[in-house]
Order: sequence, then structure tokens, then C-alpha cells
Amino acid sequence: MATIITVNGTFAHADDGAGAVAAAPDCPLQWWQPGSAFDHEMRELLDASPSDGSGKLEITPFEWDGYNSELSRRAAGKRLFGELKALETTGEPYCLVAHSHGGSVVGAALLNAARNKQPLRLLQRWITVGTPFIRTERQRFLFSRLGILGKAIYLTLLTFLVLGVLIAFGGSVENETAAWGMLLITFLGPIALFYGVLRFQERRRSLRFNRRHLAYAERYFANRWLSLWHAKDEAVQCLKAVKRVDITIFPHHFATSALHLLAIGIIPLLCLLALNSQSIMNAIAGRVFSVFDASAAAQLYPSGGANIFENAAVLFLGLLVIPPSFLLPGVAFDEVPFVAQIGLLLSGIALLVGAAYVLTLVTNGIAMLISRALSAVLNPLTLAQLKSATYGSDALEDFAIDASEWPVWLSRGFPPLPAEIAQGIEMASDRAIGTAIPKFRNIIESLTAAETSDATSTLVADYLTWQELIHTSYFEHEDFVKLVAFALCQTEGFRPTPSFASDPAIDDIGQAYSSIAQDAFVRS
Repeated sequence: MATIITVNGTFAHADDGAGAVAAAPDCPLQWWQPGSAFDHEMRELLDASPSDGSGKLEITPFEWDGYNSELSRRAAGKRLFGELKALETTGEPYCLVAHSHGGSVVGAALLNAARNKQPLRLLQRWITVGTPFIRTERQRFLFSRLGILGKAIYLTLLTFLVLGVLIAFGGSVENETAAWGMLLITFLGPIALFYGVLRFQERRRSLRFNRRHLAYAERYFANRWLSLWHAKDEAVQCLKAVKRVDITIFPHHFATSALHLLAIGIIPLLCLLALNSQSIMNAIAGRVFSVFDASAAAQLYPSGGANIFENAAVLFLGLLVIPPSFLLPGVAFDEVPFVAQIGLLLSGIALLVGAAYVLTLVTNGIAMLISRALSAVLNPLTLAQLKSATYGSDALEDFAIDASEWPVWLSRGFPPLPAEIAQGIEMASDRAIGTAIPKFRNIIESLTAAETSDATSTLVADYLTWQELIHTSYFEHEDFVKLVAFALCQTEGFRPTPSFASDPAIDDIGQAYSSIAQDAFVRS
């Protein structure tokens, strides 16, 4: 018996979308599912060795949740490694065919094999189709790589260390070796031990940053890898381009208008503070009643600042008479002619407007400075978060920085599909796009009328066949499926069926395979 294990890509799972076989029996099966068109074609093209026909070809899907998540891919890789170990015990050859981030799942499984020093000798070939392999870097600081409990322990031990330093330099430690040794053991020892244990665990647990694991994986699995990808694959090229994306999400002035609204509340806030401060109100009242008849104080301000309603009347008078009192110091307000009083009041109001204008300018300037500072901080943070979400980077230990056509632990890669196969896939995708455009015109009205997100999702699912994308239409192309079958025929345990061996196209498929395998290049 020989086994082909198929691995689905991101957003393709038996419980979701078009792959939901149980929920929607009339939906077409996905390429990796039993009974799909790919499944039937592979059985028509491949037989299991030996050549007497006694071998049995088995095609088995490996299902994972398909989330765009590094944690999901790594967890699925660990589980896939368990299944590969079980296959090793059967003594039968097997191959892996994975699409999109399913190839990342396979890569994670092989790294798990490397950590466990399992060469998987019965694995004949692992083929990745349109896989954008994510490149990551380790988080620089240990604190960033810790979970909540680890961070809590780290902060506690760090607090003890700081206290120990203060005790040491505070002169309360006896000038004896034993006392200093006890101090080091008490305060520095726990955090040093904690750090050492974490680093030891990281070396054992880490897959992507352990050189021995990476070297082992390349030594045993590189020569059994084949990458099939289209030069215009949307997922591969878009993820490769994410690294170079540099857009301004928050312009320098984005928060200026919102922050400037604070000016509206500054003056009322200052008034409230003044009204509730007896000392401030007494100072204002003294200034007000210095330019009024002294008897007015007894009538308007009998409580001496203890009554907020009296304070409001005095503050109002203060806003009117205090500014002009600076223009004519020492002059009683009620001693000047009425016309002069009106002039002084108008000048006082003008001074108030001028003061409010200056305050507004100052507030606006502060708002612009704060907005610029927020823009400088939020732009890189938000852009980094958008890139992380695109890469599916959600691990604590490391973060994604790039994507490429080969795993980071391999030193060679494969060229894209040759023109004769690539053009067929692209033309089929273009035809699907042409068919989709009239459907799109008809569906716009239904989309706007959809009242729920479920209804919208259903309409979009009915509109898209996913053959509009090169990335999701590899297995719809007959010559590509034959290329996959031909590649498997080059390994032990698999051979072409008589119909495939006599297929007039097999020579062209063989040349296409050779152009890929022989043009494998060393990564720069």
C-alpha cells in the first residue's frame, strides 16, 4: 500500500464555507476531500507499487482548522507529525500534498520530526502548492516571550532584585563576605535561576531558532521537497509584498480637531475650580469690590465664598470689571460716567475675547503637538499589527516579518511553474473572472439589501467560485494534476497507471517536471 496525505490550506475546512459537506451536500467537494475530482484523477493516474497490481493506493486527508494563525499551523503540524510517526510503523511508503498554508503545516510537522530526531524514512516526497512560507524573528526581550504567569513571576523577582540593590547601597549590609553572599543568593539568585530555566526550556522547545533542529530538517527532508507555485499566485505575491507596505494610517493632524474640542471645556472647568475655591473667590471678590461701592459686598457676597450661587454672581462681575480695571487702575468703576462704564465693559469683553483667542491658539498648538506625537507612535504600531494579522502571526515567542516561496530552514528553492502549465491555470482563472463580472452586477443590489452578516456571506459564497483566483484554482487544471502525479511517480511506492503511462501528454509533463526539479536554485 502507498498513501497520499492531502493537507488543506487556510480558510478551507470541512466545517466551513464551501467545504461544509454535511451542512451543504450539494456543494462541490474540495480538492483534498475524499471523492473530490482530484481524488478521482489521482486514482486514475497513479497505482501503488509493486507493478503486479497488488499494491493499494490510499488517499487520506489531514484536516486542520484552516485559521490564518501561526499557532493553529504549528499545532496542526505537531498533530500531523503524530500521524506520520504512525505511518512509519506500517512499513509502507507515503507522500504529502499540501496547498497554501497547508504547506506551512507540513513544514511544522517536519520540524517536529527534526526535534525528535525522526528522519521519516518512508516519506517519499512532500509537495507544497502555492505555499507562502512565513519568516519570523524571535522576540528580542525575554519578557515579551512570557505568558501572563511568567510575566507575573518575572516582575515579582525583579521587584525583589531592585529592593536588594537598594538595601546593598543603603549601608545596612555588614561589610563581610558572608553577608554579601547571602544578599546575592537572596535577591539575585531567584531571578537568575528563573532566567536560566526559561532559556533551557526555550532551547528544547524552540523549532524555528534551534540550529541543530534546522540543520537536521534540511539534511533529511530537503531532497524530498518539491514546490509548485505560479509566478502570479495572489497569496504568495501579496504576502511577499506586505513587508514593503508603508502607508500613513494616522496623518499628523488626525487628532487635532478632536483634541481641540478640549478648549471648549477648559474655561468652564476653570470657572468651576474658581467657584469651589474659597481663597480664589475671596481674591476675586476683593478685586471686584475695590472698584464698586463697598456696600455691594454685603449684598452680593455675604457668605464670604461659602455659597456657590453668590460666587457665580461675583465671578460674573469679575469677568466684566476686572479686565478694564487694569486699563484704569485705582479708579472706582461706579465713579466714572455711564458712557465710560459702557466703554470699559466693552473693552473688558474685548479683553476676554482676546484672552480666549490666545487660549484657543495655545490649545490648538498643544493639540497639534499631541496629534503629531500620537501619529508617530500609532502609525508603526498599527501597521505592524496589520502586517501581523495578514501573516497570521499570533505566537508569543516570535513575530512574522516576511514571506517567501521556501521554508526558512531550507537553503534552496524551486522556480515557478513553467509557462505551458502556468498559462493554462491563468487562462482558466481569467475565464472565471469574465463569468463573475456579470454576476457581480446582478448581486450588488442583493448585497445592499442583505440584513445580516450570514446573508451577506451566503451571497458572496454564491457569487465566488474561487476559480477566479490562481491561488485557489491549481487543482482545477488537468495538466497541473498530472504534474503532481508525475512527481509522485518518481518516488518509491508510486507508479503511473497504464492509461497515464500511455497518455500523449506525459512527455510534456515530464519535461515540465524536469525544468522545475533541475532548475532548483540555492537561496541567496
